[in-house]
Amino acid sequence: LILFLLSVVLAYLLANKFCERLGWKVGALTAVLMLTSPLMLRFASENMIESLGMLLFLSATYMYLVCEEHREVLYYVTLAFILGLSLYTNYVYAFLMLPSFLVVTLVKLGPLTLAARRLSKKGEKVAVPFIWWAYKKLIVLGVLLVLAAGWFSFNFSRRVALLLDVILRSGMGQGPGWLESLVYYPRVIVEQISFSPWIGIFLLLSLFVPFVARHFEGLKKLYVFVWTVLLLATLIISTKAPQIIYIIVPFIFMIFSAVFFHWLERFWRRDKKLAWLLVLVLMLPSLISLPRIYGLYLPERTGQNMVDVLDYFKTNVPEAARFGTILNLKHFNPDVLRFHFRDRPGRILSEETLERGGLSGESVYYLTFDLDADSRYKKDLLDDSLYRWNAWLREKEINGKVGLHSSERFENIDLTARIYKNIP
Repeated sequence: LILFLLSVVLAYLLANKFCERLGWKVGALTAVLMLTSPLMLRFASENMIESLGMLLFLSATYMYLVCEEHREVLYYVTLAFILGLSLYTNYVYAFLMLPSFLVVTLVKLGPLTLAARRLSKKGEKVAVPFIWWAYKKLIVLGVLLVLAAGWFSFNFSRRVALLLDVILRSGMGQGPGWLESLVYYPRVIVEQISFSPWIGIFLLLSLFVPFVARHFEGLKKLYVFVWTVLLLATLIISTKAPQIIYIIVPFIFMIFSAVFFHWLERFWRRDKKLAWLLVLVLMLPSLISLPRIYGLYLPERTGQNMVDVLDYFKTNVPEAARFGTILNLKHFNPDVLRFHFRDRPGRILSEETLERGGLSGESVYYLTFDLDADSRYKKDLLDDSLYRWNAWLREKEINGKVGLHSSERFENIDLTARIYKNIP
């Protein structure tokens, strides 16, 4: 929650920096939208990775603006460190963040390259500012490569495999079709980002009026960030989940706030009645959804969570037995498993060993679960490992290689846990 509150403060400062002409109003509306967003509050209270990823994106954006204003190499090294840290935090977010900054840089590099060619005809000294700017970008790239190499050097094969799974796999037939993929994130923006779907419609519409960026020097960067992430998430990453675009929600709020106050200002100058009409059209239908905010801050407790599932596995797997899983969710992954079973060091098998069928002559237990369509842990999925793992276990069960050892239903979280055991 602290990371989320820090993100709100940073988003307020960024909004003011991007839209200086409108002063604090854009930042204030951005903060209000963040504090009343169901998607943001849900992940802020339940997860840390999403909040950290969002804070890193906001911090990197702020540092990027600082780098454009100063020539000190230290600022660029700091920016590179923040971007590199995204690789350690979440490889999906890194895949979305790094291209976003690359595209923003290239958008600026194109016009500057043409300007440098024209200026070079007047003398080399005139083109020095451009040369220095490009040099600093190379420093950022170099440090990023070093950080990336350090990240990949730790458990190289698994991290590369996870990254490729997220980007290239089709979800074992579980992913949406192309039409569903195209409308998935627009629906998330309309239905889940704001407490009111009516406001959500205007949030989506604000992304299609980039000409407003002409009135704000930094707003075009926000459009580049948002559209780069949306296109990558829609066209490249087969797994579709609201948390994938979580890191750009503050940018969407900034864009909407800037567009809203821009038109409000124009209407106010032309006719104050039109300005009030704009406010009423936006706010009155939203009043219907106000009770939803109460539920966001005082949610009902389910009585069960993933810790209960982990306890079930721990109780039903013999202490001396080898076991493992390849499931990769926010609250259930190899790191969480190692922590929960920290009193059984060396008993958890690697993914490679599991897929080979375990160790010959030993009993191996395979942990898995099924999620109902409306399970709240659906949003925890980071890749298609759940579908791949269950398909692999079903195949082994059909071939007589494994058998069901135990199962239990967790009704409150719409989950069925299962333990399989290999058959020698």
